[in-house]
Order: sequence, then structure tokens, then C-alpha cells
Amino acid sequence: MSALVVVFVLFGPSLTGNFTLDDHSVIEKGLQQKSFWENVFEVWVSPWHPGGQWAGNYRPLKSLSFEFNLLFSASPIGFRIVNILLYALNILFIFRVVRKISSERVAYITSLIFLLLPIHSEVVMSVVGRVYLLGTLFSLFSIYYFLDRRYWLSAGNFLLALLSGDAFISLILVFGGFLLVEKKIFALALKEGRYYLFILPTYFLFRFLGLGKYAFGGYGFINPIIGPLAFISFKDRVFTGLNHLYLYLRKTVYPVDLSPDYSFNQIPAVSNILVSWRSLIGLAFLIFLIFLFFKSKRKDIKLAVILFLAPFIVISNVFFVSTGTMAERWWYFPSWGLVLLIALGLENLILKFKILNLKFLYTLGIIILLLYSYVIFQQNKVWLNDQNLFIRAAEKSPNSVWARTNLAEGFFLSGNIDKAKEEIKAALKISNEYPLTLYVSGQIYWKEGLFGQAEDAFQKALGFDTRGSNKRSLYRSLALLSLDIGNNKQALMYMQEAVKWPPAGDLDKILKIDETLLKKMEEYSDRNINSYTRAEINELVQIIKILRGF
Repeated sequence: MSALVVVFVLFGPSLTGNFTLDDHSVIEKGLQQKSFWENVFEVWVSPWHPGGQWAGNYRPLKSLSFEFNLLFSASPIGFRIVNILLYALNILFIFRVVRKISSERVAYITSLIFLLLPIHSEVVMSVVGRVYLLGTLFSLFSIYYFLDRRYWLSAGNFLLALLSGDAFISLILVFGGFLLVEKKIFALALKEGRYYLFILPTYFLFRFLGLGKYAFGGYGFINPIIGPLAFISFKDRVFTGLNHLYLYLRKTVYPVDLSPDYSFNQIPAVSNILVSWRSLIGLAFLIFLIFLFFKSKRKDIKLAVILFLAPFIVISNVFFVSTGTMAERWWYFPSWGLVLLIALGLENLILKFKILNLKFLYTLGIIILLLYSYVIFQQNKVWLNDQNLFIRAAEKSPNSVWARTNLAEGFFLSGNIDKAKEEIKAALKISNEYPLTLYVSGQIYWKEGLFGQAEDAFQKALGFDTRGSNKRSLYRSLALLSLDIGNNKQALMYMQEAVKWPPAGDLDKILKIDETLLKKMEEYSDRNINSYTRAEINELVQIIKILRGF
């Protein structure tokens, strides 16, 4: 109960916030567009993002939980309340699991530190962060039942964790490590592990129903801007992963620059470990953990190392390349293994230190946790809306083309064209190959009446859209631009090309819009604007105005 109160105090200010980032595409443009009963069945045969099979993300339980939210209200507050409740539940079950592994004092310390880590803010305040809250909860259930040797219950919750989020495949490594620590004989470990191996065919059958050919390997890296690690060598990914390990550790302990974005150029790839002191620190920490695992005779220390390293291997982008480079929300599940190690270290200090030193230790701990609470409280403002989020991202990740582009788009949509131009100029200096940057640049040119430059920007965006995920919307923009300047034949040509590409977002809605738009362009294609009636001109103006976004 006390954990619930603290969580609501810490994250309460975020309850007034709107949907942000992926919330729009997943909830507003996805689940909200269909009835409850349609979605209850469709989530099992659908990707996370509508029309996004290519990304390889399958998270039906998360989508189902959103659908139950929508039964009561479409307001963001209901979604945010559920996230807070899940966070509190995770604290409770972390306590219960750690108490099975170690002492009650370690369980209390682990739960308290984990509760107050600012790096966990994103997973609560971002509605779609529920992927990690829900998956962690089922993972904790699974680990709890494993420690009770109720393997079928453990395996069942493992399946639920997988259906919440793909990253929880790391539990296979967790349980493999646990079994080897307990049994010390590979054959016996494999025998007990059969319960978990039986789960995988069921899970991948569901994945196949939802993702088709992408079930066994999607393309989360849309392009080198969003997922640059997919385009470098394995060696470079290892060195970069060690750099990320250092950054995760530093941001956990010293969370002064938390950011919603770590994409291209913000954290450059490392090709030579000897020139990256961050990667060397990451490597040193990794070696320390491996040494600790083999040197220590304590079972709780060995299990804590496994609970940290197994999930980190999955999120490190070394073996499983995903969208982006690193993200604070990815750190949520691995970090509790790290916190458990810290708690074990603190207990050791408490047992060895004298009373006078203990008072100093407790005082220092309270001060640090109060400072962490303040940082979490400040993070609430960041996640209230997209504008705050993009301003924060550009401030803390100034070298990120993604952050600068999204801020430019936010300024553009709010009517602040001068600020939009300033940010898009900065984004283009970082990279002139990101389709969204070129698209926003085209929108700005279009609004200013520079039609030639706008068309050129859209054409360049098409060239860099290597996966074809945005080609439909880009060709549609070119069609509307052509219609705006009276080039009806070219407008029809672009629209005919647009409908050849798969839509992103709400499939039915986009198909209906584009079908209507194509018919209108077919009507206009052989006519001169001088032959339009006043009603037709008004209709044309409204179509362009609504669909172009300004």
C-alpha cells in the first residue's frame, strides 16, 4: 500500500498529460478506430503498429490491455493510471521475488531503490511503455513460480510475458542460467528447461499469425537514421553495446540528462574500443560481473548477475538488432538485477560498518533518494505532451536528427514557422537523408508557396525511404501539391503511384481516403481549372487543406 501511495505521488502530475509519440499511432489511429469486439480478436493477428508487420514487433497482450482501457474511456488519464498501478505491482513482486532469493533486508532495499530510479520515468509516463511494465510483471510471476519449482505455472507466465513484449525472450537465458546454477549438471538443467522450450512453438505460431513472413526476423531498423546499428559490423555493435552499457549505468546513478531519444548521431557507433573510454568502462564492468559470478560462492549474487546480464544481452543490439540504438524504457527489466546487486553490496556494508558509519550511510541514502524523487517529479512535465517531449529531446539530444525534426514538425503544426525553419535547418545539417526531415522541409516550402522546392524535398524523401513505409503518404503529398498548382495530370499520376504502396496507420481509413482522392483526381485530370464550378473549387480547396495538414 505504501508503494502505491509513493508511486501516485511521484507520477501523479503526469495524469493530466495527453497521448505522446507512438500513443497516437497505436491507440488513437489504431485501436480507437474499431469496436471492442473487432479489436479483441484482431490484436492476436496484428502487429504492434497498424500495418507495421515489417518491424517484427508482436505485442497482443499490451494491445488487449489498451482495449480494456477504451471500454471505460478514451481519455489518456485512464491509460496513465493503469501504468502507475502496474509500476506499483512490479515493486511489490520484486520484493517477493528478492525475498525468495536473499534476505528480507535486501528485498526492501532493492524495492526502494528500484521504485525511485528516475531512468524508469519513461516506462510509466509513456503510455506505450506499458509493454515493459506488463512484460516485467509476468516475468516476475514466472521467476517467482520457478523459484517455487512450479515450472508449468512459471512457463505459462513466460508465455504471457512474451505476448506482452518481444524483449522478454531473455527469460530463456535467465532460466537457463538459474538451472545451471542450481543443478550444475547440464543434462538435469535441460530436463527442467523443457517446460520453457515447449512454450516457444506456441509463441512463434501466434507471431506468425500476426506478422506473417516477418515472424522470425523483422526489420525494426527503418533506415540508417532510426536504426544505424543494423548497418555496421558485429564487432562495431559489440563495442557500441559496451558504450551503451556505460551510458545506462551512468544515467541510472547520475540521471541529469534523461532523454526520450538516442537515435542516429546522438550516440555515434564505436569502431575502435581503444579510443572510447566509455566502452572501456563498459567492458571493465562486464568483466567484473563475470568475475563476480564465478568467484562468489553466494547463490543470490550469481542469480543477480544473471538477472542483469541476460536481459541486457537482448537489449544491447549486439545479437538482436531493433529499432533505435538504446532507450531508457528498455533498461527497465534489466535494471532490477543491477539494483539487486547494489542492494546485496549495501547489506554487506551494513553488516560490517559500525553504528556511527551506518548513520552516515542511511543519511546519504535518504538524500540521494530524495534527489531522485525530485528528478522523477520534474520528468512529469516532459511527458505531458508532444511539444514538451520534443523540446526536451532536442535539448538533451541536440545531435539527433530525429529529435530536431520532430521539434520542427511541432513548431510547424502550431504555426511557428520561423522556429520550424530554424530546427529543420539544424536537422538537415545533421543528415539530409532522413525521409521525415525532408518531408517536414517540403511542408514548410509548400506553406510558403515555394512549390518547386517542396516537390524536390518530397522527391528526395522518396529516394531515401528504402523500406517503402512512407511512400504512400509521400506520393499523396506530391499529388496534392500538383493539384494545388493546377497540374491535374501529374496529380493523378502521383496518386496512382501512391495507391500501389501499403498504408501506414489505420488501414481501412487510409484506403477509403485514398480511394476517394483517386476518383476526384480522375475527374479533374482532363479539365482546366477555368472550367470548375465554384462548388468544385471549394471542394478542391477543402480536400487539399485537410489532407496536407495546414
